[in-house]
This record gives sequence, C-alpha cells and structure tokens, in this order.
Amino acid sequence: MSLSTDFDLKERVRAAVDIVDVVGATTELRPQGRNFVARCPWHNDRRPSMTVNQERQTWKCWPCDIGGDVFSFVMRRDGVDFPTAIRSLAEQAGIAVPDLTGGRRTEPGSPDDRPTLFSAMELITKAYFDQLESGTSDDARLAREYLAERGISEESRRRYQIGFAPDSWDFAVNLLKEKGFSGEVAHAAGIASAKRSGDGFVDMFRGRLMFPILDLQRRPVALGGRIIPEIAKRLGERAGGKYINGRETILFRKSHQLYGLDQAREAIRKGGEAIVMEGYTDVVMTRQEGIEPVVAVLGTALGEQHVKILKRLAQRVVLVLDGDEAGQNRADEVLELFVHADVDLRVLTLPEGQDPADYVAQHGRESLERLANDAPDALDHKLARLTEGVNLLEDTHAVTQAVDTMLKIVAQAPDGLKTDQLLMRMASRFNFKPERLELRLKSLREESQRRERFRSNASANAKRSTSGTTTSSRKPTPTSHHISSNRSDDPNAALQQSADFEEAFDELLPETSRFVNPRQDVSLRQQERLRSLASLERDLFETLIESPELAMTAVEVIDPEWFETNTAKMLLSAYQDLEFDGHPLDIDSLLLLVENEQLKNQLVTLQERIQNRSTALPQTIQQRYNAVINRFRELAFSHEQTKKIEQLASELLPEDEEVAILEAMIAEARSKHGIQPPTDK
Repeated sequence: MSLSTDFDLKERVRAAVDIVDVVGATTELRPQGRNFVARCPWHNDRRPSMTVNQERQTWKCWPCDIGGDVFSFVMRRDGVDFPTAIRSLAEQAGIAVPDLTGGRRTEPGSPDDRPTLFSAMELITKAYFDQLESGTSDDARLAREYLAERGISEESRRRYQIGFAPDSWDFAVNLLKEKGFSGEVAHAAGIASAKRSGDGFVDMFRGRLMFPILDLQRRPVALGGRIIPEIAKRLGERAGGKYINGRETILFRKSHQLYGLDQAREAIRKGGEAIVMEGYTDVVMTRQEGIEPVVAVLGTALGEQHVKILKRLAQRVVLVLDGDEAGQNRADEVLELFVHADVDLRVLTLPEGQDPADYVAQHGRESLERLANDAPDALDHKLARLTEGVNLLEDTHAVTQAVDTMLKIVAQAPDGLKTDQLLMRMASRFNFKPERLELRLKSLREESQRRERFRSNASANAKRSTSGTTTSSRKPTPTSHHISSNRSDDPNAALQQSADFEEAFDELLPETSRFVNPRQDVSLRQQERLRSLASLERDLFETLIESPELAMTAVEVIDPEWFETNTAKMLLSAYQDLEFDGHPLDIDSLLLLVENEQLKNQLVTLQERIQNRSTALPQTIQQRYNAVINRFRELAFSHEQTKKIEQLASELLPEDEEVAILEAMIAEARSKHGIQPPTDK
C-alpha cells in the first residue's frame, strides 16, 4: 500500500474516533480547564497526572514521560503494535481496512471478512456457554460436575465464559447455518473442520469443556477444548487429546495471543508483573484464588511476540512450568529468549508432577506468590540445571561443558551491557576470569560467522545451480566484510541449507545495520535505543512545529549527519516523506505518519513545551531557526576541522600533503569568518 493510501486511512480513522472516548472507555476522565485529566494507568498515580487534550487529540503523562495520539494510546493500553491498533480503531469506527486482507475488499458474509468471523465466533461462544449454564443433557450435567470437582466456581465460569460443546458432529455448523453463516465461514473461524470424505464441514469440538480466547477488546477470536474424563471414557479413541487448541485463523495467531490477557491486563499493568502459565484451568484456578496477573500460552512455547506484548504492560515476567520432565525441557528453551529480550524473565518450575492449578489448590495463594517472587531468572535457572550434582571445584570436564553451553547461547545475543553482565555472573559462578570467558565468546561468535558465510555461499551456489546463472541476487550476509572462499561442491546439500538460511537471514542482521523507518512501529530492541532529542535538536524541531512553512526549507538544507540522536534523524525523515508525498508539514500530519510510540511521545512533548512556555521568547521564530541552523553548521565545521587535525597527528604524510591540508583548513576558517585572503604585494 502506498504512503498516500496509508496516510489517508490513518486520517480517516483518526477523524472517526475521539481520543476522549477511547481513553475514557477504560480510564476515568474529568475535565480540567481546556483539557481532561486522569490517573495514569502506567504508574501508581495518586493524583491525576495524565492529560488528554481533546482539541489536539493527544495525551501525555509527564512522570512516565509517555504520550502520543489515539493510536499510541491503544498500542500501550492493549500491548499491541501499530497495525493492530489501527485495525482495532477502524473496526470500532466501522471503517473497512482492505490492506489487512491482502489488498482485497471483502464481502460481508464471506470467509475472509473479519466482522463476519467475529459475529460467528460470538454466536458459537454464547451457544456453548448456554449449553453449560442451562443445558439439560446428561453430558452437560457431567461437564458441570467435572468443573465442580476441579473446584472451579460459578463466578469463575462466568468470568471466563466457559462453555460446553455437545458430542455432536454438526451442533455448531447447523446453528451457524440457521443464522445465515456458511460452512466455509465456520471453517475460516476455526469452529469446523472439512469432512475427511465428501463435501461439507463438521464441528471441530465435540463433548468438551470450551474456553473462549478473547482479544483485548473482549471479542472471541478462537476456542480451546478440554476433555471431560467421563465423556472420554465413553468415546474411547474418538475422544482425542486432552486439549484441542483452536487452529490459527485471520482472527487468531497463537504466537501473538495469551489466554486471559483481557482479564489480567489491568493487574499486570498496576503490579508490573505477569505470571505466564501453560493451561486454561491453571489461569482460571489461580485467578479464583486471588492471583490476578495470570495468563497462559496457547499450545505453543512462550515466544518473542508474547514477551513483546507483555513488556508493554510490565517489566517482570514469571513463566510457571509444570514439574514434569516436559516442563523442565521447556525451561531450557527460555534462556535464549531471556538473552535477547530486555525484560526481567523468571522461570518457576513447580515441584514434580504438579501444575499451577493443583499447587494453588493444595498450598494456597501465598505459597505460589512466594515461589513466583523468589523465582530465578532464566540464566540462573539454566545454570542450576547444568550444574545439578556437579562439583564445581573438582569436576573440570562437566564445568567446562556447562560454560560452553551457556556461552553458545550468549553468543547469539548482540554485544552490549547485558552480555557483559551475563559474563560477569558466569565468571562469579564458575570462578573463571571474565577475560577468559570473553575470549571464548569471541571465538564462538567467529565460528558462528564462519558457518553463516558457508551457508551463504552454499545458498548462492544452489541458486546458481538451479537457475543456470553465474550471479546471485542474494543480499550480502551480516559478515560480508569477512569474504570467504569456501564453496560447497554439493548442490543438493546447498539446496537443503538454502531455505533455512533465507528464513534466518533477517534475524542475523545486526540491529545497527537496519534502516529504521519512522512510519513503522519498530522492533522492541530498536525502540529501546531511541533517545530523547538533544538540546539543539529540540530547539530546531520546536521551530518547525511552530512554523510548518520553515519545515519546507529545513528538509532541503539540513544534513542528517548534524544530528546526535537517531530520534532526530527519524523525525527529519518523516518530514521528508511528508514533503515528498505532498502532505502538509504540520504536527497533525507528523503524528499521523509516524507509528513508533517513542517518536509520537517526542512530538507531543515538543507540543506541550511550546504550549506551556511561561514567557514569550525574545526572538522571532525565523530568527531562532536561523540561529539553530548556524549553530549546527558551526558544530559540523568544528568537527570536520578536528578530524583533519587528528588525521595530521596520526598519519605519516609527506610534508607537501601536510602543508596542503593546513592551508585548506586556514582557507576554510578565513572564509567562514569573512576574512579576505592576503594579497601578494
């Protein structure tokens, strides 16, 4: 989709919703002067410190230093990215978003129409709920008895909208058909499966307790079914597995959703901690015991997208795993996630054979909360597992293996303070010199780079062998500055490696080499690196916000290399994009264009600074702009002169070259200060 289409869509959505209504739907607002104020949901706010400006359609909390427009509020409130936020607001406003369906306009009632699927899901979720609530069949009675045996209360059943799917091949399919939904819609919503033979569809869930999976607008997007032991005995092999998780649809992606997050969001936000479990009943039972910030993964491991969602709401994530061997193995998988994620990720493995629902029933809320509070982070958990039963002073081989295992995982993380801290902790645990670990880490990274170069060459060879050409259109690998001459002589082996390399390539790119597009909601780690504007940068962008006419000139004369921060470079890029596409260079257009939360916050902060000046500035906007531009040029000139001096000091240049450089520097300095060069007498 083009920039213009994208911009126009944002403009339509923003015009169709009022930020006061959106914020007020989940936060109590009260008028104060020309604005509204509220207690900020993201810190312990005893007096209202979040301001909502209805005229500008912006919000700001100064203690948190966060703010933006209606899109960034939904992103932060719901823990979602920009596309999800705009889709949510568009659906709320009744605006079709064709780009979210692959550029096609969908017809109401079709299997790729999101509103249709939402309606079908809501209908079936309510029907299953009613079956459990008031169904008169023997199976419905067995389902209610099973819930009672597990200790799940009526209040919990209603809170999580738990239902029951009758042991029927066509209960849901026929109900949807009666309401005008096709079998294709039932299949697209994840409610039905295609018949194994012949045409048509059958119910996906039969004779099971049903757990609706809701999005953050509390709309059902998928269903999960749990077996009921008494019914399973009757069905025998037809009963299937203990859990059937809804398959992925255009409404539902397992890696992007967490069971119970709609119920736990506020508790997670207020307490700063999320407790992640593995099963629906674990969440229901622990919440019933009074532990509120609980969610569950949905038939998949905790992943980067889950952490990204939770990190928008909390800094501490505790993963609670069953005490069986499978739970122990899953704990090992978390370390790599911990190494990459900028979040306090803890791992709690329960006593053997117990799941959270059993544990909290036997030991109570306080005991589980105490275990969660004392849970080790993923590194300590892995270290404890690797060194279990090992004498750290005498068992040299086992210790060396444990260290190498840890370093191979750490080697996948980018260099930075977190890596340094991990090495220090490992050195302390194993009584190694940090320098020795650093050398081994460097060796492992170089080895990894060699493997990637080999895979790159193998992939290139595979493409040449299959296309018959002698050149490759592959992008350079992240380590292309170390050119390898290794070639794979086996094109079949190269082909096998090619697909894996293609999939892994983008993940291997160093973060610093990726172009950060101000229009996009950039990745978690990229967002963390965005700094506040430097003082001179702030002065510049304030003048551009106050006078959009000056921005037309600024985009032509400003050199991005003048800027100290990526934030300033991204804002300049946003201005250039607007100018290129013919949009106004005003603050409203900027807020529409940028999708990154931190950039939006910077823009609103600049707006607020301009609005809240206590006294008028002595100079005009034009004078301030000229002064800022001149200061940038002076700094750039000074920096260039310093580089030349360093060059003279560090290099053994011939005397005539040194003289030429010095004369050029003197000439530049004279010209800058308006001094005429001396004339020959």
